[in-house]
Amino acid sequence: IDLAGAGFVDQTGIDLAGAGFQLAIVLGGIVVGGYVDRTKEYKNVTLYCLGATLTLLTVLGFAFGYDINMPHWLVISALLGLGATAGPVQPINAELAVEVSYPEDENSVEAVQQLCGNLFSAMLVPICEMAAMKDLDVFPGIGPDEDIRGDSLTLMLLSLSTLIYFSTFDAPLKRSELDGAEEVASS
Repeated sequence: IDLAGAGFVDQTGIDLAGAGFQLAIVLGGIVVGGYVDRTKEYKNVTLYCLGATLTLLTVLGFAFGYDINMPHWLVISALLGLGATAGPVQPINAELAVEVSYPEDENSVEAVQQLCGNLFSAMLVPICEMAAMKDLDVFPGIGPDEDIRGDSLTLMLLSLSTLIYFSTFDAPLKRSELDGAEEVASS
């Protein structure tokens, strides 16, 4: 994320924004993950997180476009919100993978998911680097050089594709069903 493109010039402020983003990822994971642990609402929470992520990426995409002067508080709020909503998606869905693949080995399921996620991320880096060199005019003629960077657009399209695909997900939570059956049998 290039905060300089959003008008931030103080390196200390940029560093603090990055630290805040990381903290928001951790806190979002704790809060959202705790909620999912209690409710088992994997799909609904994931869809909410993906929708919020897409919205916040759109705001940030415009903020990082050239010559669009958004207030810094809005950019920082969107950045922290992005960390809090995008951050929990992977850990929540690692747990979901374990739930739906039960009785498969939990460690193997999570390891495969982590390796595939890391591989996809590594493949996405050069794509985003190339896309960052392109700007797309979104509202030509409204103001001076409003655009959105290609890397922002790439992440927005990826989030939208994931949201659409994940909305079709429907699998039983085998581990929770077994735990519920055991509780009924013991009472």
